[in-house]
Amino acid sequence: MTTTDNSSQLEEIIKDITDRRSLMLASNRGPIQYFRDDDGEIKEKRGAGGLITALMSVLKATGTIWFAATLGNEDRIKAKNSPLIGIPEDEPEYYLRLIDLEEDTFNRYYNDISNSILWFLQHYLFDPIYTPVFDPSLSESWEKGYKFVNEQFSKAILDACIDESDPLILIQDYHLYLVAKNIRIKKPSALIFHFIHIPWCSPDYMRLLPDYMRSDILNSLMCCDIIGLHNSRYVKNILQCFDEFLDVKVDYDKDEVFDGNRVVKVGAYPISIDVDDLLDFSRSDIVKDAEKKFLNKKGDLSAIVRVDRAELSKNIVRGFEAYSLLLERYPEWLEKVKFFAYTYPSRTEIPAYEDYTDRIRKIVSDINQRFGTNSWQPIELEMTDDFPRSVASMKNFDVMLTNPIFDGMNLVAKEAAVLNKTNGIIILSENAGAIDELKKGVIPVNPFDIESTSTALHESLQMGANEREAMSKHLKHVVSENNISKWLLDQFSDIRDLL
Repeated sequence: MTTTDNSSQLEEIIKDITDRRSLMLASNRGPIQYFRDDDGEIKEKRGAGGLITALMSVLKATGTIWFAATLGNEDRIKAKNSPLIGIPEDEPEYYLRLIDLEEDTFNRYYNDISNSILWFLQHYLFDPIYTPVFDPSLSESWEKGYKFVNEQFSKAILDACIDESDPLILIQDYHLYLVAKNIRIKKPSALIFHFIHIPWCSPDYMRLLPDYMRSDILNSLMCCDIIGLHNSRYVKNILQCFDEFLDVKVDYDKDEVFDGNRVVKVGAYPISIDVDDLLDFSRSDIVKDAEKKFLNKKGDLSAIVRVDRAELSKNIVRGFEAYSLLLERYPEWLEKVKFFAYTYPSRTEIPAYEDYTDRIRKIVSDINQRFGTNSWQPIELEMTDDFPRSVASMKNFDVMLTNPIFDGMNLVAKEAAVLNKTNGIIILSENAGAIDELKKGVIPVNPFDIESTSTALHESLQMGANEREAMSKHLKHVVSENNISKWLLDQFSDIRDLL
């Protein structure tokens, strides 16, 4: 598999931009987290996630300052001792500025608002009969948590570019919706790009937010020059929200919003993966060892695989319900198929997530007890974070089930498409952001319909070799063409056009 190499063009554009403007980047999670080793010394590790890797790759020798929240005691100690941390510290290519937050403040901002309100809203996870409830406690978390933290980020950014009249500010995701307005007031000539990595919901669902939250968010985003999302559906939704809730003019043909003389461009930039880096890792010894273990467990069975965080939006329980229905309706698959479910804990400090993890374990136990035999267990569930194991399973699945309720993109589907070497079939939710790119090479399903998902599992398991090969080849081509460097190139090209 060959990938399109945009790296030299991307480097040229970034150099052109950073020669003309200072670059600042803000996200909740930074490129480095600090921890104590067994000897009690503070050490560093690279931040988790594809976004961190992608952004780190373009910041080399730029002198960029990356602003991020302190995520633990070691981060707080480092923030107090080193206001500006070189990355790497001996020969810095860019710098990390940690925003020192007290634990209670961080909890209000991150757990109470970002993850319990905004994440739920934008993934359509509320149960409106019971949730949300905006009581005085939640209002206080908005004021003393979310707004306060956004103000701290804004102040740090403004302090860092006090001598710059027109910096370029890149803001990442839903944790920092209020930063743009704070920056715009003090730096009217700044170029602000806010990328939103999760879905954007429809205006009717946005009405679940109280007016003070909704107004703060939308008015701040209107202070951006560019807003990026993952696909055209989210672009349409946010344009409709601007149209519905603010006194602005929306051009749906050009995906632009006008507030007086100001123009906000809204664009779809589908995030992807570093294909070459992932394939290199898949050939490492640690993955080869994990692959031997996986293939030994798989044996002659057909393998259904899922790789997910134990996240409410990932819809894991309904996936198991569909598998249970498969075994009930198509008994020919009994003792012929095995479901390898590799999940890992997520946001366990939020009660709804802890409850959901319990539900996952219970349904797996019920299915294994109902259908299992002395020699065959229908589901293998492992709830630990083990990336080599996940990569090994993605290389060798017959069917990959990825059925999120809603998802900003779903990079697992793209990783699976690139890694798989057995012409495996991917079943993908029609509400995943990746469906727009991958729909011709996957079997789309309604994530709420366990009957159709069960049928999709059956059809995928019995699909002919030629069709499987054609779908697999199509997916590999699409992902290799639309790789992570193209995602970055498209954004920085649009930024340069505004300079």
